[in-house]
Amino acid sequence: MWECIIINDGSTDNTEQVAKSLCYKDKRVKYITQENEGVCVARNNAISQSSGEYILCLDADDQISSNFLEETVTLIESNTNIKIVTSTIYYYGGKQGQLIPKSYNLDIILAENQIVITSLFRRSDYDSVNGFSLYMREGLEDWEFWIKLLKNGGIVKCASNAIFYYRIKKNSRNDSIDLEKANKLRHKIWQNNKELFSKHFLNPMLSMEYNRITNSREYKLGQFLLRPIRKLIR
Repeated sequence: MWECIIINDGSTDNTEQVAKSLCYKDKRVKYITQENEGVCVARNNAISQSSGEYILCLDADDQISSNFLEETVTLIESNTNIKIVTSTIYYYGGKQGQLIPKSYNLDIILAENQIVITSLFRRSDYDSVNGFSLYMREGLEDWEFWIKLLKNGGIVKCASNAIFYYRIKKNSRNDSIDLEKANKLRHKIWQNNKELFSKHFLNPMLSMEYNRITNSREYKLGQFLLRPIRKLIR
């Protein structure tokens, strides 16, 4: 048995019309609407209305294979130490490709957000960490959530026969995070997990996520454009 909760976070298209039509056709589908408050609030609100043992978040422009729930639920039920189940990833849109995650460990996860949001986890584990943190509304909320979920133990496994279809957009929310904002978000993650990062001798300001942004074309272009201004100031 499954349920699908659609949450409308202030969209202005025909989302409501489509969602209500689905609710009429299938009673397992629920529809919630809210003002535009961001993904943290939207996910928390949707999950608060759920009744299932397991949770899977899926953004509006992404898709999953028809066997996704069967494969991931079977795997998570095979071992109580499994906290998160991810899958094979096909990405399309801005670029195309395939990724089959091989292994996960907390050292790597602390250095880089390598778990997509469309990964299965237990509702009880979600409740134990109080869900998605509202202070991460501007981005990196999924990375912070996975860290909270795994900080006291547990493992991540991949259901390789399940497929997550991830759409690459030209201007995604995470790609548009500028360096200053990204630094502030990382500092928040570090502030709330100081002991954990110190155990693993990691500084999130020097993480792979930080390097990804500083090496991005958008960041380098911004630095190039600011160079003449800096010279004038000096």
